[in-house]
Amino acid sequence: MSFFRGTINRRSCRNGLSVILKSGLILALLLWTMSCGTRRTEGIKVGVGETIITPPIGTPMSGYDRRGHVSTGVHDDLHARSLVIEDGDTALVLMSVSVINIGRKNLEEIRAGINKQTGISEHNIIISATHTHSGPAIEEQGPYRDFFVERCIQSAIEAWNSRIPGRVGVSSTEVLELGRNDRRLEYGGLHPDPEVAILKVEDAKGRLLGVAFNYGCHPSALDLHNLEFTEDWPYYAIQGLKEKFGREVWVAYFQSAQGDIKVGYTAEHSAIGAEMPIRNFWYAELKGRQMSEAVLKTLPEIATSPSLILKATYGFFDYPRRDTYPLTLKEAKQKYEEAKTRLEEMEKKAGMIGKRVLDKYRVEEFLARLAFNTARWVETHTHPEPLSLEQQAVRIGDAVFVTFPVEVFSEIGLKVKQQSPFEKTFVIGLASGHGGYIPTAAEFLEGGYAVVMTTFSPECEKVCIDASLELIERLRD
Repeated sequence: MSFFRGTINRRSCRNGLSVILKSGLILALLLWTMSCGTRRTEGIKVGVGETIITPPIGTPMSGYDRRGHVSTGVHDDLHARSLVIEDGDTALVLMSVSVINIGRKNLEEIRAGINKQTGISEHNIIISATHTHSGPAIEEQGPYRDFFVERCIQSAIEAWNSRIPGRVGVSSTEVLELGRNDRRLEYGGLHPDPEVAILKVEDAKGRLLGVAFNYGCHPSALDLHNLEFTEDWPYYAIQGLKEKFGREVWVAYFQSAQGDIKVGYTAEHSAIGAEMPIRNFWYAELKGRQMSEAVLKTLPEIATSPSLILKATYGFFDYPRRDTYPLTLKEAKQKYEEAKTRLEEMEKKAGMIGKRVLDKYRVEEFLARLAFNTARWVETHTHPEPLSLEQQAVRIGDAVFVTFPVEVFSEIGLKVKQQSPFEKTFVIGLASGHGGYIPTAAEFLEGGYAVVMTTFSPECEKVCIDASLELIERLRD
């Protein structure tokens, strides 16, 4: 499998032109014109695959440090969903997995397993976590971890083995009310980048085979009190599309830049388990249906083609770590002790003050504890080495998808889109197997959950944008 299509160099083209002018052969002219231009595929093949990755009841859950309980049920199954697009020279795999994060070791094993059975380059395989906060905690080893890796591989193999001549089209719409900027709720909370990419997959006759939608928002409508496995609001979005098109149609959700996007609450209040009436399945369904309605409205307008340019590229980029912190370890410890004492005093008065007032003290203690932990990390990691993170980019016709390595703020994704040479530029988030937040550089002045606890440097915004644009540039004609 090759990454890029071959082209004839300028000297070869000039020599070819000389032959044509001397011989006057029309056929030679046609052949020379075709070889010197950008070669497009004569036809693509597409395939889809889906496997269930739901763990046994009783498996520990991931998403909230304070959850403290194992799973007690399954509201809806978790899945690995794969799309293969192939043109004979290049094959791409786009896989979405409904867990909070893949883990680097797991990601590499899944890719290796797919490569072994299909020959698809591991660097052409994008694996993204949806980031559901009601999924399993995947241990580094154990029966579920092995099952998880095997089922993810199986999803891609199923897609590879089922491929047929097909058509693909990519477009977008907007969903304004699903995701909210959790750091701007007091200022309206509008999503900085409400764009939804929609990928439409058909067979050669135009029959719908699959739909993928790509949007930045935490699947965490359910809070730490939920003990049932669920894909959260994407489950309802997927069901809404399947109700329209049939259960046999493949539907997948791909996460985008979502570090600062929730469904209507702050990360701090979520972390302390504050009582919020919106944190339930009713609200998750409301949000999911907003997505499915928008996709259903846009899908008929998306034109598909059997002939597309397919390209892929990748790179590893150094993301600097934090080497300074606003507080010394001593100062952070003192503030934490003070916040803890104030909370203990206010909890004794819980019957005389409102719940929201008490929540403010709980948030204060929570953030002070995070600051203490991060200050300790900075003090014990003098001159930290940068973290080498992988990013990928694929071109599907006139659309480009670039991956983000961790939980990146939506404004960074928006800047990549605005600076990209491709009008249709989209971001697939949480695709390196690593975790952690990358806020914008400006947000480091504001504080708050993601900024207080991140070990990434403010310089990472620029690194992410520059790396993304470098990869995108490689995909131009």
